[in-house]
Parts: sequence; C-alpha cells; structure tokens
Amino acid sequence: MRVPPRKLKEGAVRVPLSQKLVAGIDLHSQLRDPSFRPDRTRLVPRGEELPVADERLTSMGEMIMEADGGSLRTFSGKLAHENGWWPGWKRQRLQHWEGTTQRSALLAAECDFAVAWAQSEPCLLRFPIGDQWYEWYADLLVNRVDGPDELWEIKKDERQLEDSTYRLKLACADEICRRIGMRFRLVMAEEIVENRHHRDNLETFAGRRFVTMTPEQIRRFEGFAVNRGTETTYGELANVIDPRCPARGAAVVQGLTVRRRVEIDLRKLLTNCTPLRIH
Repeated sequence: MRVPPRKLKEGAVRVPLSQKLVAGIDLHSQLRDPSFRPDRTRLVPRGEELPVADERLTSMGEMIMEADGGSLRTFSGKLAHENGWWPGWKRQRLQHWEGTTQRSALLAAECDFAVAWAQSEPCLLRFPIGDQWYEWYADLLVNRVDGPDELWEIKKDERQLEDSTYRLKLACADEICRRIGMRFRLVMAEEIVENRHHRDNLETFAGRRFVTMTPEQIRRFEGFAVNRGTETTYGELANVIDPRCPARGAAVVQGLTVRRRVEIDLRKLLTNCTPLRIH
C-alpha cells in the first residue's frame, strides 16, 4: 500500500523517479551490480532471502528537493554536535552541513579542479522495498566537470554501517542512482582529508574563495600564461601576480584555485617550489 506523501516544506518540489530513468538500463533486482567487483558500496551480501528491488523502486519512488536547488535540510546550531552553514563560491549559495566530515567534504569540493560545484543536503529519496518504505537524505550532490553527477553518503568510518537495515537503504539508493544516470558514492572521512597538510591547505584555499582580485593582478596572471606557458610553481606565480607583496599574490592564487583557473595538488605541504597548472 502506498504510504501518505510526506508533507513538503515550503519551496520543496517532488520529482517522480520514473521521470528521471535512463533508457536501456537493466534492473538489478538483488541490489548488486555483477559488472563490478564487490566493495563497500555493494552493501547487501549474497544470500537466498535478499529483498527484491523490482521496478517499483523507481516507478513509485520519488526525489524531493528545493525548487531553487539549495539545501533541503538546513542547520544553524542548537544540535548536540557540530553543524552550521558555509557560503560557497562555486555554487554561489549557502551550504548547510552537519558534522565536521561533511564540512570537510564541502571544502574539498570547493578546491577540487575536477568539481564544477557541490551542493550539501541536496535531496531526499523515498522508495519502497516490498511493503516497507524508506527515506534517504543525500549528504552531497557533486557536479563533476567530466563525469556523471554523484550523490554522496558521508561517514566517519565503516563502523557506522553495522546496521543491516541501514545498509539495505544505502544499497537501494545506489541502485536508484544507477537507474537514473547518477553515481552513488559512500565516502569515508579518510578519503576526504588525507593528512594534516591536506586539511590545512583546504582551510586556507577555501578561505580565500572570495578574495579580491584587481584587474592588474588578473592581467599579470593571464599574461604570464600566454608568454611563459601554463606550467609553473606556486611561488613563481604568486610573485608574478603581485611582485610587491608575494603573500597577497599567493592569496590570489588560492582564490583562482577555487575559480578553477589554477590546478594544484593540496595533499602535500606547499612550498614555493610546488608545481601547478594554469587554465
């Protein structure tokens, strides 16, 4: 029996998953994709009594999101753990986050050259398995420059996946994403921030996302790429952008990284000799 529809908050819209189906995608009724090797995204183990994910998973399921594409769930404190909001440059809107791992994911996406933009708390999936209905809030929607959109479930570690019902819900979300042409990703904290240098660099570069850039600084930046090529170092580019104050030039390089004009590896300790590429 169809459960009563969830009452939507003002500004939210309900999109039937049947409208988002990709033609030619086969159904995997056992919530496993046999073309992939098993990993933690194949959350339902082999067995004879697995629930069947037939066409109702998407014919009756729905995606609920904000009409303007913003965060469906919002946070402003008053919880027992860290939460809040963060203004992003790429998405040009507030990003609400719950937990430091989700916040770190936002910072990483803001600085990742391969990411066009990311949206936190982007949608709610509602779907049936048998007679039971499930709901799953995605933590992050990642729009990649070269690849399908991704819906992320973010966890600190795999101990948070011990509940079998919860794993079933994530397996259903994985299969739904495959059917509608998206990619489901289960991402752990260690995959987002690799080390303390990476964490510090993300904080610094994302913190410069709204830095002021003068026309003269941009002229020097673009002129260097035309005359000297696109391969250079962090220190050299900072000096070129602002010869009188290389520290200010470095701040501009950091802001240009968020704007996808500079590509640099932030996983290691940065020095003046760190290579980068101008785009």
